[in-house]
Amino acid sequence: MTSCFVDRLRHSGYPSKETPGAPWTGEGVVLKFTDREEVVLELRSGANDAPVEETLGFSVDFLWNSISFDRAQAAMKAFALDETSVSGYIYHLLLGHDVEPKPLTNVVLPKKMSAPNLPPLNHSQEAAARSVLTRPLSLIQGPPGTGKTVTSATIVYQLAQQHLGQVIVCAPSNVAVDQLAEKIERTGLRVVRLAARSREAVASPVEHLTLHYQTAHLDSPETAEFKKLQQLKDELGELSSNDERRHKRLKRKIEREIIAAADVVCVTAVGAGDPRLADFRFRQVLMDESTQATEPECLIPLIMGAKQVVMVGDHCQLGPVVTSKRAARAGLGQSMFERLISLGVQPIRLQVQYRMHPCLSQFPSNAFYEGALQNGVSAADRLLTSVDFPWPNPSSPMMFWSATGAEEISASGTSYLNRAEASGVEKVVTHLLRSGVDPGRIGVVTPYEGQRAYVVQHMTRAGEFLSICVFLFASPGRLG
Repeated sequence: MTSCFVDRLRHSGYPSKETPGAPWTGEGVVLKFTDREEVVLELRSGANDAPVEETLGFSVDFLWNSISFDRAQAAMKAFALDETSVSGYIYHLLLGHDVEPKPLTNVVLPKKMSAPNLPPLNHSQEAAARSVLTRPLSLIQGPPGTGKTVTSATIVYQLAQQHLGQVIVCAPSNVAVDQLAEKIERTGLRVVRLAARSREAVASPVEHLTLHYQTAHLDSPETAEFKKLQQLKDELGELSSNDERRHKRLKRKIEREIIAAADVVCVTAVGAGDPRLADFRFRQVLMDESTQATEPECLIPLIMGAKQVVMVGDHCQLGPVVTSKRAARAGLGQSMFERLISLGVQPIRLQVQYRMHPCLSQFPSNAFYEGALQNGVSAADRLLTSVDFPWPNPSSPMMFWSATGAEEISASGTSYLNRAEASGVEKVVTHLLRSGVDPGRIGVVTPYEGQRAYVVQHMTRAGEFLSICVFLFASPGRLG
């Protein structure tokens, strides 16, 4: 489960103007980390008299934000005590009880399993989508590059066509939710992307779908007063107590109307416990990246009245990120998806991958998927004949490069870096760029935040053009 932290910032040499005799303190949330391992903090308290001219003498306390934990615990309690939280069949199935398969009735199966403005499905994708429409609980296993997102978006479209109410679409990460929301919108469905209030200032590729954006830009006679109050608040910084209460009341009403008018609500798994969704019920749930979520996290959207659940993921890839080894050993490290497989629920596997050169897909196919992973692309589709790169085997564009440099603690003190590896990365990337490879098609993957930051710095020093040409991704659940 994702842990959230709040920072308390203190400066012992700067007196507080609000509390005479006490040192200045302020609390806020972390907005982002820069490439130089700087932390950008948005203050929620103490901002009015913050010592902005000071650059030294600060101390930071990390405070645990229990929202994720509280919502997961509330979901488990509702699952145990509220008979209306999920259907009886799903309840018994999740607990491992012996239950007879119970196909859904009155399901209208389309002649063609597709969705407007989305790519057509291949045979395994279509079989998966058609199968889940008649099942109360389905597992879809999507190996790398097999089109999980397109398949999921098509399934959501078809679920909405059953007219059984709103569909809630969840994933553990904001990135996954945004990607799904973007594709679902293409089908013509009305989509609302509900983001945590702490993330409303963070740029999003689906900004126009977010609840806060739609609330601010909704044009109707009823929103005129709200917009006037919001403009006044933006200009003055605060409202009178009466105006503030009126502002909040109008905002809640508008938000509720926008959510109620949507066909699909997209939100993170923890975000499904947002108080703004407390009065809504969702019979149909699709959970993407479900193998990366802990079981209590998965329960949060399920206990909102679920009668049909589709879980998409791949237990052969990344599992839940659980930092406590004791909790992981006790079972928290096993996803609900994987546990259901162990109970005999058969996953539907997507079988055709379109991402990798066939020589790259051969190993995962044999190691994890019984050799059943098919290639939707040929070797010729993935060969860059114009690029002169010294592959050990020209017909097999892959290699291992052993770097013997020493590992060091990064500047943050919580992660690692390796200068020799960074130098090797810079040499390879430089060679690819000079060979004419599109910079946007080069990715550098590292499991450590410290190494990610150092690689960026190293490439910036090596040449200014490198600093803007390479995208770097740090995998979750590792140090830093």
